[in-house]
Amino acid sequence: MLRIKLAKSLGFCSGVSRAINIAESVLNKEKGKIYSLGSIIHNHEEINRLRLKGLINVKSLDEVQDHSCVILPSHGSPRYIIESARKKKLKLIDVTCPYVSHVHKICKKLYTDKFIVIIIGDRHHPEVKALIDLAPGAIIIESQKDILENQFSYKKVGIISQTTQSKEKFFSIVGSILRKNHNIQEVHIFNTICLDTSRRQEEVKELARAVDRLVVIGSRTSANTKRLLALGRRVNKKTFLAEKDNAALLKHLKGAALIGIISGASAPRWLVDRIIKKIKER
Repeated sequence: MLRIKLAKSLGFCSGVSRAINIAESVLNKEKGKIYSLGSIIHNHEEINRLRLKGLINVKSLDEVQDHSCVILPSHGSPRYIIESARKKKLKLIDVTCPYVSHVHKICKKLYTDKFIVIIIGDRHHPEVKALIDLAPGAIIIESQKDILENQFSYKKVGIISQTTQSKEKFFSIVGSILRKNHNIQEVHIFNTICLDTSRRQEEVKELARAVDRLVVIGSRTSANTKRLLALGRRVNKKTFLAEKDNAALLKHLKGAALIGIISGASAPRWLVDRIIKKIKER
């Protein structure tokens, strides 16, 4: 008989939940067109649901009519976006995650205090782009190969992380920076990986060991979902991504006795419940 083991971490994290609640409120109360600059969160299914309620997703403010209402994404926005929006006299609704805003303050303080800011993360991720804007000249380190010998010798450096980075990668890269730069004048290290991300990463490894197949629910555009998938596969090769309740997923689960289910922080609970229901029905 098939059994399903659910993770404690299912559905939105608090920051994503806050962003979606604000967006829902704006869609219900504001008159006229409501835009979002890029995806408010990184989940296709939830963004499609908001689109059906009237949200217009745009890639640039050039697509937005003057005096309109624009929702900024939960992962933060560069300052030039906000300045451009003011010139167009747009009404901005900022749903940046409070924890991401906290990391912004750390980044800005390090830059103001004349530290070289090192960001461990994905240089093309919107969150990292917003941090670079706060600390021009910041060094982005995506992997071990980006760390050079004596690059920071006799310099003051401050190290922070993208909030959805994996703990193992963060501490491994920090260790390599210190080993290759024995003569750093001063170093301040901030583990800015959010607690929800850390908790899910630990849980996915534990769950992967306990089940035949593991399902990670979320979008492939979500950084935290991709890391859960990678960590799960490191422990259990039969770990699969579920972006929606499709037949392809059910093929992978055929013959399993115990299926584990966890979700990324931007996967809505309604989607999680729908996928669980589909698995049970089949």
